[in-house]
Amino acid sequence: MARPSAPLQALSLMLASTALFAGMAACNKVLLARGTPLPLLDLSRAAFTMLLLAPWLMARQAPSLATRRLGLHLGRGLAGVGAMALHLAALRLIPLAEAIALGQSRPLWLLIIAVAVLGERVGRRRPLAAAIGFLGVLVILFGESGLAGQFAVSAGAGLALAAAFCGACVSAFIRVMAQAGEPPMRVVFWYGITGFAAWLLPSLWFWRALGCFEWALMVAAAGFAVLGDLCASHAARRAEASLLAPVEFAQVPIGAVFGVALFGEAPGWPLAAGVALMVLSVAYIARREAALRGRDRAP
Repeated sequence: MARPSAPLQALSLMLASTALFAGMAACNKVLLARGTPLPLLDLSRAAFTMLLLAPWLMARQAPSLATRRLGLHLGRGLAGVGAMALHLAALRLIPLAEAIALGQSRPLWLLIIAVAVLGERVGRRRPLAAAIGFLGVLVILFGESGLAGQFAVSAGAGLALAAAFCGACVSAFIRVMAQAGEPPMRVVFWYGITGFAAWLLPSLWFWRALGCFEWALMVAAAGFAVLGDLCASHAARRAEASLLAPVEFAQVPIGAVFGVALFGEAPGWPLAAGVALMVLSVAYIARREAALRGRDRAP
């Protein structure tokens, strides 16, 4: 049965999702600026996510959390742990909007993974669109330094790109598990377990007493993440990905506003030009994939 189409609701939910994720990133950057150890942020994300989802996980209609695909869940969890850690490390070094923008290259990396690892077949158009998207990434990476005649990639930008690649690996694992029939709640549960186990010992090693403000920010960041995921999930049920994919880039200007207001950051034209190229690329790839899925479903 075809899912109902409610584009205005879907766009509103996706915009809310992007604002929530930008808020999460802003909270994390404030925490890092206050000297909060990175492992504690990762551990708190896993712990608070599990606590916030506990009512759903304990409901009578919740799916069983037992699985026969532990390897896939472990791979997804480790990729998610890597993406989160690398993203937080990048937030320490580069402006908020730039870290968010480079993180939006996930769909471009996912196309490469889908072809090279998952064996999916694509024509010429989507690789060409991905190349345009990566051109936008290069503009962001080298735009500011190129104006000074240096053409150097900062460590923070490299970490943000690595985080985007790990995020694409997460999407690939989720795609495989969805095809295998794994319920979303089970995926979230095992990710929480993996993240908690991965960061428990490092957090104990780097532990320091936190103030009420820091605890409040960590709870807020986890809450923003969970609510953002829920908004994105509900948006996906109301409209095709081809409509929603470009909207995710609204997180960049929202992040820029947070960056200016909280950290005095001033994004330049290379960020805007690079994001514009990435939006065009991701929008075309999403529309093309939707068209191909529609053709495959046609009788």
